[in-house]
Amino acid sequence: MTGALTRIWRRTLRRVGSVGIAAAMILLISATLAAWSVRLDREGKSLRNTLQIQAKSPTRPVPIVKAPTLPVEQQIGEFVATFPPVSQTADDLTEVFESAKRRHIQLNRGDYQLKDEAHSALLTLTATFPLTASYAQTKEFAADVLRALPHASMDELSMSRGTATDSALETSIRFSFVYRRP
Repeated sequence: MTGALTRIWRRTLRRVGSVGIAAAMILLISATLAAWSVRLDREGKSLRNTLQIQAKSPTRPVPIVKAPTLPVEQQIGEFVATFPPVSQTADDLTEVFESAKRRHIQLNRGDYQLKDEAHSALLTLTATFPLTASYAQTKEFAADVLRALPHASMDELSMSRGTATDSALETSIRFSFVYRRP
């Protein structure tokens, strides 16, 4: 196949020369551009006609629909109602300990602090747990807690490793749980 193409190329080069081949290429490119410009001109006219029709047709204003405005007190009340009651604290801590158990993490100790700010409709329970586990276990434990308890946040996570070869990390993790007042 390559040999046949080479023979054809050589014959053409001998008959028309390099100038003839260049002229044929220029002619081919010119014909392609001419056909393309006709097509572009046709599309341009079509777009201009469409725009002229749209410009002549009357436009209707889009009606603006306002959402009903709630009083601020009602908005705050609805927001606060999305949080669980403070009586759910024990169930939430049970979920934390169950998550740790599923990830083979022992929570031997926890520091708990209830933040009760005056004139606030919400209470915050902060729980800090020291633990020893691998990075993957700690990550999965935190993800489990945050997935199961949407009113919880992870406020702090600190990790340290004794030596470079240790797989277990000394970790301190702090969660905050937000509740509505009774």
